[in-house]
Amino acid sequence: MATEVHPITGDELNPIAVKRAQLTFENAVTAWIMKLQGETFTDIVQKLGTNANRIGEVFRGDAHRDAHAKAVAILRKHKSLLV
Repeated sequence: MATEVHPITGDELNPIAVKRAQLTFENAVTAWIMKLQGETFTDIVQKLGTNANRIGEVFRGDAHRDAHAKAVAILRKHKSLLV
């Protein structure tokens, strides 16, 4: 993926390919899978193109409560459960 350059400072920037104001159930399952596979919170936020509050809601169970169980089931099915 190509990087961008800030027009004034010339600092190298990562492009934002996806922006999500809210997360679907499938996004929440993906977030849990990434977490269970050892991804950092910050990387999950950035890769899903959302803000930390939305991911925090998922991990606290405030949003998409069944996403964790679905993620565990998927990882077990793929024999990829690491945590």
